Amino acid sequence: MLANLNVSSCRVEHTDSPVVLLCGGPVKIKERPGDPDPEVKSLRHAITKIPTEFELYRPEEITTWHEDATFKNLVDFETELAAICSLVVVILESPGSIAELGAFSQLNELRDKLLVIESAEFTEGENKSSFINFGILRYLKETKSRGDIKIFPWDIKKPHEIDENTIADAIDSIGESLAEINRTEVLKIEKESHATTLVCDLIRIFVALKKIEILKYVSILGFELNKEQVHRKLFLLERFKLIKSVEYGGATYYCRTKEQYNKLRLSSAGEKRLEDVQISLDCMAYYGVSKDRHRLGAIKRFKDECSQ
Repeated sequence: MLANLNVSSCRVEHTDSPVVLLCGGPVKIKERPGDPDPEVKSLRHAITKIPTEFELYRPEEITTWHEDATFKNLVDFETELAAICSLVVVILESPGSIAELGAFSQLNELRDKLLVIESAEFTEGENKSSFINFGILRYLKETKSRGDIKIFPWDIKKPHEIDENTIADAIDSIGESLAEINRTEVLKIEKESHATTLVCDLIRIFVALKKIEILKYVSILGFELNKEQVHRKLFLLERFKLIKSVEYGGATYYCRTKEQYNKLRLSSAGEKRLEDVQISLDCMAYYGVSKDRHRLGAIKRFKDECSQ
């Protein structure tokens, strides 16, 4: 399959269930279900309280990113996290969110995923000439392929007074930005998000893979990922419940769950057409013929756990 794959003609088909990385001000979460709702701490907090048609994800929801030196710093973690998401929303309402915007704006791939939501107070009076407007935001306007900078009226010092219309309009802006994302795009080896899609979809197509196999296969296809980078992607794909690791016979196998995510549209370099479903069936037949008992055991264990 790998030998017959024409990488330059493959396409990434974006998921119908996009995930939005939501960065911004503080969010207070109830410690127990019976506790009273905490006072709104930011526009980001207010947005998370409203049901949306898309999934919102906050970076702080993953608290184990630094364990086993998976990520050496917060910037690397959030950069890899942003690559797995369809859209990155940064609400400028805290020093941390300004720092996040500065980091994301320096990366070409993530820059085009950015939606910035700014308070109108930064665009009025003396604030109009602030570093935010003349620095980062002007840079984004000049370098982004589309200008996703939305301005809404709210006082960042009084988040509990944010108007319901402002919250609704901010959510609508996120939905509009998602609607502008192309349904498919050509697979590119230099794109971090495409490398993540490739890792996830190879696991789906080959049914169950070990980390060393994933590393070998992506290399064959021209993606320059080292062991640490593959480990990071597997870490996040598992946290998003897109894959599941299964221990069997002293080895760890990764299997694809039924959660929605981007997929590859395969393109053949030869006359034989590549169908991902048929490849998966061929793989299962091969595992049986080759008596790969540990892999077959891992697949059975995975299916048993998913059916419970």
